[in-house]
Parts: sequence; structure tokens; C-alpha cells
Amino acid sequence: MSESTNITAEDILKEVKLSGKTPEIIEAIITRKIVADAANEAQIKIETEELQKAADQFRLMSKLETAEATHKWLEKHQLSIDDFEEMINFSLLS
Repeated sequence: MSESTNITAEDILKEVKLSGKTPEIIEAIITRKIVADAANEAQIKIETEELQKAADQFRLMSKLETAEATHKWLEKHQLSIDDFEEMINFSLLS
């Protein structure tokens, strides 16, 4: 992908619609909200140690053996470290 190509949120939404993936994206959003609400209601909190262990396991399974490899993966997937933590947290909650 060219560094100079500007992609907007509208471009992404349009691609989701045109690709026919809207139903699966909506289902994923609903699932995420249901899990978050249920965990909140049940007062389930993921401890830091558990989160770190799951993140390490994810990196191992994804062959992200170095910090550099992990940062490249995050960049490729347009994720911040906070996004990665949220992804792992959701995985543990669900």
C-alpha cells in the first residue's frame, strides 16, 4: 500500500458494505457488547498477570518472537498496544 494514499473511515465503511461483510461485522460488534456487558454485570476483571500470560501465548502462537516482530504485526493490523490489550482482554472474557 502506498504511504501517500489517504484512507478515511468512510472508505473503510464503504469497503465493508461492498464486500458483503456487514452482517458479520455487526454480529461481532453485538457479541463484543454482550460479552462486555455480561462481564461488567458479573464484575469479572482480568488480572494483569492473566492478561500478560494470554498476550504471551498469542504472540507465541502467532510466531511474534521479538518485540520488533510484535510491533510490526500491530502496525500491519493498525492496532495500538491498547487495542492489542483490549483484543486479548476480550478473548479472555469470552
